[in-house]
Amino acid sequence: MTITAFSFAYAIAVCALFYILRGRARKVVLTLASVGYVFGLNRAAGVSVLVVAICAWAAGLLVEKTAAAGRKRLSLGITYGFITVAALSLLVLKYVPAYYGRFAEDSELFKKLFMPVGYSFYIFQVISYIADIKREHVRAEHNPLDVILYLSFFPKFVSGPIERWQNFSAELRKAVDAPFKDAMRWKKSLYYILYGCFMKVVIADRLGIYVDKLFDGYAQYSGSLLFVGAIAYTIQIYCDFAGYSYVAMGLSKMFNIELMVNFDLPYCSSNITEFWRRWHISLSSWFLDYIYIPLGGNRKGNLRKVLNTMIVFLVCGMWHGAGFNFIVWGLLHGIYSALDLETRKRGYKAIRSGAPGRIITFSEAAFAWIFFRASSFTGALGYITAIWKNGFLSGELTSQLELLQLKTVEICVIAVLVLIIALLDRYAYARQTHMPEIISELTQGRRYIWFYLLATAIFIFGIYGPALETRLIYMGF
Repeated sequence: MTITAFSFAYAIAVCALFYILRGRARKVVLTLASVGYVFGLNRAAGVSVLVVAICAWAAGLLVEKTAAAGRKRLSLGITYGFITVAALSLLVLKYVPAYYGRFAEDSELFKKLFMPVGYSFYIFQVISYIADIKREHVRAEHNPLDVILYLSFFPKFVSGPIERWQNFSAELRKAVDAPFKDAMRWKKSLYYILYGCFMKVVIADRLGIYVDKLFDGYAQYSGSLLFVGAIAYTIQIYCDFAGYSYVAMGLSKMFNIELMVNFDLPYCSSNITEFWRRWHISLSSWFLDYIYIPLGGNRKGNLRKVLNTMIVFLVCGMWHGAGFNFIVWGLLHGIYSALDLETRKRGYKAIRSGAPGRIITFSEAAFAWIFFRASSFTGALGYITAIWKNGFLSGELTSQLELLQLKTVEICVIAVLVLIIALLDRYAYARQTHMPEIISELTQGRRYIWFYLLATAIFIFGIYGPALETRLIYMGF
């Protein structure tokens, strides 16, 4: 869901009705509320998710019934056919609108193509659902409302995580009998939401103001400011997406539904392999299970492992966007992973662990993010070139900051906020947990201090405005 006052009020209203009712009526409430929320975001997105859900429900039953009847080839054909159509629909909706002007300027059909909100997330859920039925990891769901809820569940609809049916269906069964009185669950819900809003609205959106100016007008700024801008975006995208994920987890806990952890302190990683076990976990694990392992994984030697890894990251880049810059971003991470494999083989542990490993991994990620953030591949190259060509301090620093509209007080606020999130992440990493979990288990007095600190920071330092509901970076993917 979007992070707005209306969305939170909507969630509270749905939660109140949820606990008034009992049994399967609760799932009906969640389904209607989720579909209603999606239609509120965008009518076409609502129609899309309903059509995809009904098709997935029917296809799942067909795959299971034909397999049970001994018609293996037909079952396999339905599986591959449905997955192919789903994948092609994503490819067409993502790439044709981006490039149709080059070859179909006068085509009304192509002009009407667009990517519905959340489509790239729930289409991956659909693919995993059908594939898991064929693999006999799950049973096909007979109730279409449950499949609709699986795809449209409003706390996670806009930007994931990409849940698996096996996990989500188990959580739905828990939700049906969830007691209202569960102090620890409500504590965790509150602090996941507060901490997520702090990361998103206070840190990510504040950094985003200046990151946008630097990337849009990189020719005007010194190399030192552009370098800092690349670091700032590295932190912004993490706080934006991880913050959203924390909020989604907190809202889901209100209904006794546990979403999978999507971010596990990735910038504390000591190597790029660990980074991808901690960054956008629902997506990276999806690629592992449905592309990397079917390609052969690491079972066919190091050369094949590197090739499979490069294919996965190529697809990962293509999933994120239609520009060549996204493909380069993906391939860079493929190269990083290949280098990580080689250093592991040669026993270079010093650069794969500890502080050196963390610095190298952060630097690799930050460089690749330039291609991810830039509006095009050419723009990314221009930005990187400007870091070196524009000089360490071209002109007066004061005039540069005035051009950026960045005041000394704001610099201090940003520096303190970045330091705080870095220290808190490191603290949580050392304890192998997350800050909302740590805060929830504190004594009452300490929890209240955290509550007032987070709430005050959100209200005083949060960035608000009419564009708030669209300021989710991964909403565009």
